[in-house]
Amino acid sequence: MDLKGRDFLKLLDFTPEEIVYLIDLAAELKDKKKRGILVDTLQGKNVALIFEKTSTRTRCAFEVAAHDLGMGTTYLDPKASQIGKKESIADTARVLSGMFEGIEYRGFEQAIVEELAEYSKVPVWNGLTNEFHPTQMLADLLTIREHFGRLKGIKLTYMGDARYNMGNSLMVACAKMGMRFTACTMEKYFPAGELVEQCREIAAKTGGSIVLTEDVEEGTKGADVIYTDVWVSMGEPDEIWEERIRDLAPYQVNRHVMDNAGNKAVFMHCLPAFHNLKTETGAEMGRRFALTEMEVTDEVFESPQSLVFEEAENRMHTIKAVMMATVSADGKARKKRKVQAKVDPGLLEGKSLREVRYLPDSEVQWILSSEECEVEETDGFIIMPIEEAREKFSEIREILATESEQTVLFRKGRHSNKWYDFIGKA
Repeated sequence: MDLKGRDFLKLLDFTPEEIVYLIDLAAELKDKKKRGILVDTLQGKNVALIFEKTSTRTRCAFEVAAHDLGMGTTYLDPKASQIGKKESIADTARVLSGMFEGIEYRGFEQAIVEELAEYSKVPVWNGLTNEFHPTQMLADLLTIREHFGRLKGIKLTYMGDARYNMGNSLMVACAKMGMRFTACTMEKYFPAGELVEQCREIAAKTGGSIVLTEDVEEGTKGADVIYTDVWVSMGEPDEIWEERIRDLAPYQVNRHVMDNAGNKAVFMHCLPAFHNLKTETGAEMGRRFALTEMEVTDEVFESPQSLVFEEAENRMHTIKAVMMATVSADGKARKKRKVQAKVDPGLLEGKSLREVRYLPDSEVQWILSSEECEVEETDGFIIMPIEEAREKFSEIREILATESEQTVLFRKGRHSNKWYDFIGKA
């Protein structure tokens, strides 16, 4: 399976077969590492690691995985770069993709990593956004498959606030892999309805299911995997802490929950976890709210049912698989992007497409196609459907040569009254 040049932004962008391929590759790479077999096939390559949010597992996983593959890494935090301050996301993408073979982003809105990917010539990997956490999902799926020997039919119950990256991503992952996903929490913390419906449509094709419930007994009964995440983050106002703790306390993962799931159930958590007071955040939580543990009890966290540290290790193996699969060993992988663009028959009547002349000083190219197509993106190109181009530019001066059924790529130009060179057909 060829994933060279693909971005890794969210699992919704991948088929179940592609996800299984990445899990299989991760398992193979993990086995080779355990046996001391080198896989440094990407020597001489380099990746940029953008961290607007700090992390232990994600940073270490990317750095170790890259080094194992023979690549160098450059770590960029908000203080060490101009990203979003003096330099736009689009400009950053174009600068970095001229120097690196891949770009990782961990930060805030999904729109940021999507914009990075739009303007980057090299693969972009999502290390976490507010909406999705796809690299965590591959690690979780590998861990579950290692333990149970399968993914299809596994019941995973997520407890806590399911509105953000972990709840969203687990629901998508389960739908894609034919698993049974349950969000067990107060209704106000359910995932967004639009994403729920999208996942239900996917699950209907894969044999999975999506259930939302407020009932702990019903939601956890017979679950194979009980999963949770932190309820609040440091820096959020006191009223948010108080509200979340009050609302989510009934959804704490404790011995009763695990017993209700059954003795074959396992516990998973993306970490860090507030399971004791042995951290600054945990101690602060204890002082302010008279708690000794929050989303999971220390008893469950440290129990034989807990897979949290196997899960953490698998972050590195799965991230290594993503990088190996998407970075080309024989040169920078050029992206492929699927676009939908319908050709206006009036523009083609009595003609065929050969060259296009745009407005003076415009900086666009055109892809014209009668159906969805896959095209190779090369240096300096922007993909734009014909309708969008016609809306954006009031004048299209002349169109000549070839058939409406073909996809055509035109080089963008900067100079007034310049004819745009015909590049080729995809």
